[in-house]
Amino acid sequence: MINQLPPKQVARALGVSEASVKRWCDKGVFETARTVGGHRRVSTSSVLAYLRAERKSPALPQVLGLPELPTRRDSGLESAAPKLQSALESADEESFRATVFGLFLAGVPLPNLLDDGVAPAYEEIGRGWEEGRVEVYQERRTCEIGTRILQELRSALPPPDRDGPSAFGGTLSSDPYTLASTMAELTLRELGWSADSFGPNLPGDSFSSAIERERPRLVWICVSHVESETAFVESCGQIFETAERNGVAVVVGGPALSSPLTSQIRFSACCGSMRQLSDFARALYARPPAGPQNRSVHSSGCRDREP
Repeated sequence: MINQLPPKQVARALGVSEASVKRWCDKGVFETARTVGGHRRVSTSSVLAYLRAERKSPALPQVLGLPELPTRRDSGLESAAPKLQSALESADEESFRATVFGLFLAGVPLPNLLDDGVAPAYEEIGRGWEEGRVEVYQERRTCEIGTRILQELRSALPPPDRDGPSAFGGTLSSDPYTLASTMAELTLRELGWSADSFGPNLPGDSFSSAIERERPRLVWICVSHVESETAFVESCGQIFETAERNGVAVVVGGPALSSPLTSQIRFSACCGSMRQLSDFARALYARPPAGPQNRSVHSSGCRDREP
């Protein structure tokens, strides 16, 4: 993704005059900066935000570093999951990229895009792996494709709010999967959070140290694989105690988080989808920073109980 472009290039991409682009820059529609020589440069993410808000497709998407986008008729969320699954199974990265960015620029909220498009595609591929229809290397390749495209989508989002809340997350030791954590990062960044995925295989003590040093408003733990339930519960307990001391909300979720396992750990919210994470984050952002948490908030079938 190209970060900045001169107004002339933006005009080409949008199919409008350069004078119109400069006028929009002056009105604050596009975020701009100046080079050392005083030339104006337009933030690509602000151009994409404009297109998304107006539900417009660029005339020349390649100028913005985008793939050839599907037509509006072909960019509906209803048919997205099968298209994404097909693209992943055939290792057609450009088709996957075009479908994802087509939905994004059509104004589909990221939680919806991820929950109803990306996640179902990967669930089907995971089912194929379990049934022996998909080889391990194929499953791993699809994860790499998805991670690359979602990271590119991250760069298409506007920068986080300067005064907004911060968050981080990842997976604990023995959990090698990164896709869900990247999805959580995107979901929060769309809301203006300064959110960062720390990736997979984080030891519980390192997770706790990060809470002490970074002092976020929220941390998330994605659970796609649990090798040792005892070690997992112990790590979660350490993380929650540290978070509670610092007034930090802890969100957990993932396909490997069974009800028996959930009953052994403490958390602020258990989210079964990116929509639920988004809803929880919105509610948390609306409240002033709190001290130690008083009550756990649960969703997606997780039992309510005192922390």
